[in-house]
Parts: sequence; structure tokens; C-alpha cells
Amino acid sequence: MARSNSKSEFAERINWPSWLWAFLAVMVGSMYLTIWAPFGHLSATIISLLIFISLIYTAKKTALEIVLINEWLYIGDAKIQCKYIKKVSVLDKKQFIKIRGPDSDPAAFNATRFWITTGVKIELNDKNDPTPYWLVSSKKARLLAAKLN
Repeated sequence: MARSNSKSEFAERINWPSWLWAFLAVMVGSMYLTIWAPFGHLSATIISLLIFISLIYTAKKTALEIVLINEWLYIGDAKIQCKYIKKVSVLDKKQFIKIRGPDSDPAAFNATRFWITTGVKIELNDKNDPTPYWLVSSKKARLLAAKLN
């Protein structure tokens, strides 16, 4: 996995939004009360702390990092050389939801996050790879497409 640096042509990191953290905090609070009632404060605190630590770990592992550097595109753990990219299309909310749902291709590489409503469709031109396209969530979809086209 590439890390963005001063030589990156494009870099974006997509983390969990604050509203998701707020929702999960309410859920952990609810779990705390559920455990506290029959078992007491110590058990509820330990279990809530373990849940919170696992949420932090999960948030770090599921953050989507998009980096374009030295003619290579890195998206999460996947990478592709730019010479195999045929076309990049910017998708608005309606198009993105449609291609992510009813019009999706099971063979496509999917790097989407449900809280991001825009992205790009990266069509590939590699005879050795059966993947027809990459579907990628991005808040900077227009900039990413401009860099790749």
C-alpha cells in the first residue's frame, strides 16, 4: 500500500464520518446500560472499553486511501499501473447509486463507502485481467478523474 507524500499527484483518505461515530457512541452507551443492569459497573466498563477499542481498530483498517504516484494508482490494498486505465468517468449521486446497486457487475473491483455518494468508474484495458472496471468512492471525484484521464 502506498502512502501519500510530497510526490503524490493525488491523495485522498476517506475515514468514518462524525455522524457514524455519534451513532456508534450511542450504541456503546446502550450496551453499557444493558450490561450494567445485571452485572454492575466494572463489567459494563470493561466490555464497553473493549467494544470502543475494536471500533477504533476497525475504523483505521477500513479507511480508504487513494493515492496516485509515479504512474501507479493505489486504492486500499489494490494497485494498477495507469497505462491499463482506459477511461475514467465521474459519477454523481444518482449514477453512483445505480452502478453500485442494480447495474453492478460482480466482476468489478468495488472500493466504495456507503457514506460517500460520489465517485469514479475506472474502466480498464488489460487483456490479462477479467476485471471490467473499478468503482471507487471519492469526495474529490472530478480531480481524480482529471488526473487519471
